[in-house]
Amino acid sequence: MKFSYSTNEVEAWRDKVHRRTSRLAVKTKHQALQFINTVGFCFAFKADYSESPCLWHAATGRRNPEMPHHTHHDPYLSFVWEMKNILPAEKKIYYGKLLRNRPTMVSLEYFPYFYALSRRSGASDEYVREFASGNLSPAAKSIMDALTDSSPQITKGLKLASGLHTKADRKEFDNAIAELQRKMFIVKVAEHYDPFTFEWETVLRRFSKETRAARKISEERAREHILQKYFENQLVGTVVSIQGLFGWEKQDIFRTLGNLKSKGIITPDVFVDGKDDKYYGLVN
Repeated sequence: MKFSYSTNEVEAWRDKVHRRTSRLAVKTKHQALQFINTVGFCFAFKADYSESPCLWHAATGRRNPEMPHHTHHDPYLSFVWEMKNILPAEKKIYYGKLLRNRPTMVSLEYFPYFYALSRRSGASDEYVREFASGNLSPAAKSIMDALTDSSPQITKGLKLASGLHTKADRKEFDNAIAELQRKMFIVKVAEHYDPFTFEWETVLRRFSKETRAARKISEERAREHILQKYFENQLVGTVVSIQGLFGWEKQDIFRTLGNLKSKGIITPDVFVDGKDDKYYGLVN
């Protein structure tokens, strides 16, 4: 087993897993879904510093593609834009601002693990209790009341149903929508273009099977499962890179790393040429 790597070896591993070569490039809907299911979770449009797989990188088949000036005419961005609309609408994946508050695609296999870490109970009245505890804004509760009564709803209807339909309410509505997505209460399920609008649904209704499965998953088991996939995707990583991607507390990261080490999945004794950071790596 090798625990010393050059930077080129690490990037070559990621080129293969992230499909960042012309030979492995993602070109079809089937390949896009296969890619997401294989890596478990990925960014939609851009992954800086190889922090996670990215569908746009996989579509271009390049390690560091440059964002074009005219994005609307770029075939690779257009492809990703189409996939981020079609696959969630078909309930093939979860799509939302999950990692680093950026558009993230998650396979249905891995969604329950992320949901378990959101500390949602999966109870239909959970948002009411969160509001009573001061953990949910009044605007977010109004939106949840509306979606619980009727789901899914397009943005305009949701604004009217929640009483947040004036120009003065726009910022409050947008902030509440972002809050509910971040806390995994709601999910965008479709985009319509005539006129342009979003369609929203509660996570509980959209992913009823997956949220039920999440109830049986402890937070530690969820972190282990996600972090193992992280190392399978990345080969090596540091505590700083893990925390930057997932936003977990350092004590939780160290505990999970220790559990994976004791199971022989990763090792802390990894050296990457030219890097002074302390690396953990996949035992392969």
